[in-house]
Parts: sequence; structure tokens; C-alpha cells
Amino acid sequence: MFDMTKDEIIQKLADLNAVIDKQPRDTAEFHEASTEMSRLTFGTIGMREVAFIVDALGRPLTNPELADLIIASEAHRPLNTVISLPAEADAAYTIKYRRKQAGMTQVDLAKKIGIEQSQLAKIENGQLRVCLNLLQRAMTVFGTSYVVKAL
Repeated sequence: MFDMTKDEIIQKLADLNAVIDKQPRDTAEFHEASTEMSRLTFGTIGMREVAFIVDALGRPLTNPELADLIIASEAHRPLNTVISLPAEADAAYTIKYRRKQAGMTQVDLAKKIGIEQSQLAKIENGQLRVCLNLLQRAMTVFGTSYVVKAL
């Protein structure tokens, strides 16, 4: 999508945030900066992923963190390889990422691990904690393991 270094992305985010913070909402400058911020962020990562990560962290993302996420997303790498999430959120993100990589629907995976699709949706959205047995069953379906990272 674009060829920017991490430092260039951080500077671009800072510049856009400065315009958004200083300009009245009804100005062309505010609108242009907001549109560019949305394109830069949500054009690569996705609004749901950003919301999930912010909710899991319990705080806004810093510009360096957001830059890392943008770069990882552009490279089609899992976002949890560049940002440290709490264990439950990391497990939930991993399940969702692996499921999508495998081309499976929530219904497909839920059947294979013995839960309802609605439960899997809640796990993937961070509304329901994932237990270790379920995580183990999911990773078995994907033919991989999951390592709990030290804090």
C-alpha cells in the first residue's frame, strides 16, 4: 500500500493528530486529516482489530505502537507479534488469526473444538475468556502450538 519507514509513519501520525487536535471539526483541514488518519490506520489494520487491542490494553495506542501494527498488517504478520497483549487477549487474537489463515468460519472451528459459534464469537471479540483446554483444542485443529509469553 505504501513505502514508509516506522519513523515516517510515526511522524505522519503525529502531524495528523496535531491537525485533528487544533482544527475545528467543521474545517476542511480537520476533515482531510481525519480521512487520512482513517485511511492510514483502518485501511491496513481494520477498525475491529484496533478496538480489540485498545480494549485489551485498557489504554490508547501510542504512535510507535500504531506504526508497528500498520507495518505488521501490511506485511500480513499477526499483530500480536509486535504488541504484547494480556494472555487472554493474546490467546483470543491467536485463535481468530489462525482460524482466518486456515480459511475457516467460526461455525467450522466451533464444531471442531466442541463449542457453539456464539461462544467462539465472544472469545474472539474478548467478551469471553478462553480456557486452556479450549485453546489446546483449537491449536490442535490448526496443527500448531501456543506459547504463553512471559510478562
